[in-house]
Amino acid sequence: MYPKEYYEAIKQFRLMDDTFMSAVFDGDKPSVALLLNIILNRSDMEIIDVKSQVTYCNLLDRSIRIDIEAKDSSGKMYNIEVQNRSDEANVRRARYHSSKIDTKLLRRGQKFSALVDSYVIFITEEYSSPCLSTSCYCGRCCHG
Repeated sequence: MYPKEYYEAIKQFRLMDDTFMSAVFDGDKPSVALLLNIILNRSDMEIIDVKSQVTYCNLLDRSIRIDIEAKDSSGKMYNIEVQNRSDEANVRRARYHSSKIDTKLLRRGQKFSALVDSYVIFITEEYSSPCLSTSCYCGRCCHG
């Protein structure tokens, strides 16, 4: 049993906290499916794989760490990022994340037509705007 102050600290966490979000969603396919259904205004999302804190290392250039990486039943990939600062969730960052993900989705000799769709989704506290040109959505989820 943990001391009472541990439980009090946990009560202060929000899903906007990176560590808490990672702990909640890591491996939890139904929860990630629900989150994506809400964000993408769908009801049929089936997630077959989900991991948190996935690192895409680059020896010479900038690496990335993905908060939540998910794959749906059609093979599409989703990168879900929590950003407390809206200025951190921008089109160029989404483009960079997308490019890093894409490099892992094709093997040597595969045709570019085999490249599956991937989506970079930034969840921020302040809604900015849809970034449709890069297949990402920058904003906050606000339902209820």
